[in-house]
Amino acid sequence: MRVSRELLVTGLLVALILLTALANPHVLQFKSLVEILNASLTLVLITLGEMFVILTRGIDVSVGASAGLAATVLGTVLNLGWGLPAAIGAALATGLAAGAVNAFGITVLRVPPIIMTLGTLGIYRGLMRIITGGSWIENLPQSIKAPNLWHFLGVPFFVWVTLAVLLLTAWVALRYRPARYFYAVGDNEAGAYLLGLPVRATQFLAYTLAGLFAALAAVVFTSQIGFVSMNAAEGYELKAIAANVLGGVSLTGGVGTPLGAAVGALFMTAVHSMLIFLGVPGVWDNAFAGVILLLVVFADFRLRRSLELRRRQARIQGEPAGGEAR
Repeated sequence: MRVSRELLVTGLLVALILLTALANPHVLQFKSLVEILNASLTLVLITLGEMFVILTRGIDVSVGASAGLAATVLGTVLNLGWGLPAAIGAALATGLAAGAVNAFGITVLRVPPIIMTLGTLGIYRGLMRIITGGSWIENLPQSIKAPNLWHFLGVPFFVWVTLAVLLLTAWVALRYRPARYFYAVGDNEAGAYLLGLPVRATQFLAYTLAGLFAALAAVVFTSQIGFVSMNAAEGYELKAIAANVLGGVSLTGGVGTPLGAAVGALFMTAVHSMLIFLGVPGVWDNAFAGVILLLVVFADFRLRRSLELRRRQARIQGEPAGGEAR
């Protein structure tokens, strides 16, 4: 089921590009395809982090703000003269801390996830303005911009880094036994608890990982654009949720793969890129993202309901009649 969803979205992605090419053939050029891939990296990384949360049947609408805060810290300490490794470390620590705050509120204080992460979304955006005084962070040193200029086989450095992160995440999710706890908790929290699984610790880790992946995304997009704006990564929480659902990660928890999440994110980015190739104004981007989210959630709900109905019918047909049961 998961593989078919991934293949389906990949097929839709190819069809989208080919249909756009009918109006603008430049989309099929290698450079254009690489640019689409490069543009998707921020969303892919944020989506992977959000995936862990959704697998546990949670939600985190602060991941965009976490990325923005991490980027703000990165840019600020770089302009203070910190070296690149130390600055990246500070950004990743900021993301971890932001995710841990969400995790503490949800797993220890028992605040509902949507309420907790809506609150921290505002807090993290507010901290960005406090740190910078409401100004953009510009004139960043060349050290942060240089990695985005490195290419191998015509593909930017961060594409390879993101691919490595994706493959590592997929390997851990499929091969590392504790990683299966995310699926178990999301599928049946009470059952996981009765089996002795560390339910609260697993949920805590999920939200912390969401913050870490958001911070990694912050490093990538700061290198790509060379500055930090006050609306950095704004709206990415909506896109990350849509990308996960599109890629087969169920909002009811326990179902999904990193590959599916990444393909969903790539599709969401491709939609935006195709709008550009077709000359559609960028102000429509969030509107299209919202429409796609509604469509994929509805389609996902109908598909899973249909499959559940078929399974029930199969069980009923497979059971012997009452008089023949014994």
